[in-house]
Amino acid sequence: MNNVTPMYANNTALTAIRDGGYGSADFDIAVAPLTYNMPYPNDNIDYPSSKSVIYRTDTGAELGIHGHKYAPVAPKHLIDATRNIIERSDLSINNMQETIRTSHNGARVFVKTTLPEHTYTTSDGDSASLSLLSISSTDGTWPLMISAAAIQMACTNLQVFVGGEVAVYKAKHTQSLDIERGSRIITKSLGVFHNERDLWQKWHGTDCNMETAFRFFADALKCGTATSGLLDGTNNQVHIESSIAEMPRRNLQLEYIWNIYKNVYSKRLGHNYWAVYNALTDWSTHASASRDTSQANIASIQNDRQQTVRQAVQSNYFMKAA
Repeated sequence: MNNVTPMYANNTALTAIRDGGYGSADFDIAVAPLTYNMPYPNDNIDYPSSKSVIYRTDTGAELGIHGHKYAPVAPKHLIDATRNIIERSDLSINNMQETIRTSHNGARVFVKTTLPEHTYTTSDGDSASLSLLSISSTDGTWPLMISAAAIQMACTNLQVFVGGEVAVYKAKHTQSLDIERGSRIITKSLGVFHNERDLWQKWHGTDCNMETAFRFFADALKCGTATSGLLDGTNNQVHIESSIAEMPRRNLQLEYIWNIYKNVYSKRLGHNYWAVYNALTDWSTHASASRDTSQANIASIQNDRQQTVRQAVQSNYFMKAA
């Protein structure tokens, strides 16, 4: 008879997740040295270069080019490491949900882990669950990083955290990731979540007129031309939309944020900074890519948008509103 006792309390809760496999990241990688050819009169010889290429063994797609000393970590290994970190943490992971996405032919990997056992009511009566976002790449875009966020239930917006220590765990690309250290660090995400809830409460109680909201959206997208013809004190929807129409080039992303704020969040939540923040996170979570050809890399685009939201909200005048 074989009796096996799990070493970690979260082991059983992760069994179904592990049994689910790796989704679009279910492939292996290999490394090969790059060469360059010297044709006649150099006898058509292939010379070794100082670089190596990382590629998928199933499709041959190139995933990155680095120096010979670069130690790539396969996406499956990264996902296993992330699961091990969560397993050994003090977080409650019963009914945990994991979503794996890739972009750029698999060179960038995104893992969203939602922890419904850590769910809190927001100031407007909705609820939000703690979520961990794990990202990594073989093309040198990012190291392995796990950060804290929240998933809001009614609108499924990913509410990126902006205060305190948002990067919960970060590691360079080496084959030996410090799983024990990572598990200790991500337990702190509960404290980060608590602080964010306090911020959300303050934003819900802080008024923000339509002009200020629009100027904030334009600043976040670095779209100065949208406000160039807007007069101070123009708290009028018609004047704001005239300013959008007069832009020399149409900005679909700004239009998305403004319309979702005007038609959904300001009506549901009121004219306050909580509504402004929700319009931004709706855009970063749900808006399509600006071009159809970029839609295949939407996971990477959404990650970039989340950083845009974080940077915009951390700007002085928004944070001082609370």
